[in-house]
Amino acid sequence: MKQDSWEIKPESFAQTVELVENYVRAEIVQETQNKHLYYHTLDHALAVKRRANIIFNSLRPILQSTQSQEELQRLEGLVNLCAISHDMVQQFVPPTAPNGPRRRIAGVSEQATIDKLIQRLHYVNQNLANCEIEAHILFNDWDIKIIEDAIAATICDRDPLAGKVSYSFSPYSIYQPYLYNTQSKISVVGNVLALADLGTLGMEGIQPYLQEGILVFLEDNLDLADLILNCDHACASNSPSLKTRLLNMARFIVSLAQERRARLELEITSFTPKARQILKEQIFVYLNAENIKKIEAIVPTSENTSLSELIEFFCLNKNRNYTLSSKIE
Repeated sequence: MKQDSWEIKPESFAQTVELVENYVRAEIVQETQNKHLYYHTLDHALAVKRRANIIFNSLRPILQSTQSQEELQRLEGLVNLCAISHDMVQQFVPPTAPNGPRRRIAGVSEQATIDKLIQRLHYVNQNLANCEIEAHILFNDWDIKIIEDAIAATICDRDPLAGKVSYSFSPYSIYQPYLYNTQSKISVVGNVLALADLGTLGMEGIQPYLQEGILVFLEDNLDLADLILNCDHACASNSPSLKTRLLNMARFIVSLAQERRARLELEITSFTPKARQILKEQIFVYLNAENIKKIEAIVPTSENTSLSELIEFFCLNKNRNYTLSSKIE
């Protein structure tokens, strides 16, 4: 990055953030192609960015009581950057079998993302400094700490209390440990990003949530791509365990929806009472009993469900028209 490579030098921190965001977008597209990603794509990154902005802006009136407009603008830039970057790198465990699910170890992809992004930020800082850019337009040490903290906040792991507490509906429950850590956070960005990352059902409703669940399954089960993308029943005869795999994922989709509703109060504990009220009444408006019942009715989870019914549900090449989600009134 030479000085004469800049058509327009950034004149604000927001423009510097945008500069890095453009780099991240290109990296996500390349990662998607190289690793055959279906869920952790640019669409997902932009969706999380959109949800994170909605959450942050809903809390802005509360944050204004303790932070200046300049500080809030900087935090908004960090929210945007963290949101679009949080899944930039995806690391899978080397496969033990040619045809079977691929998996990730919790935290590995996030740490790889942090390392790659921070390296880029140092690169940008160094080269902009050479262009005699003012220091406040660059990323400072505190910005970098917030970014590291926020991306780590999105780590999902198996809940050690799965199946043992009222808010767990499955022995395979996942959660974001960051939201359950009672220690004070260095900024609001981590909480905002974690809530946005798993916020599809609560903020957007049933259809986007179910679509995401199927895309997650597809990304981790590439051997079933023809079935999921093209409704190809032929591959069913070659996989005796297929029904079990589909049924397990269907049940996970339902239990995760149940838990999204049951866990909300726990996951927003660190916010002020007013902020919690805003989040529950204005942001996560689809997390209600009616929508959970709709999901339970739509998703086939019975042991008696036929393989054809499961394939029909998981096939993405369908004109899906689920009943619209109901908002909390």
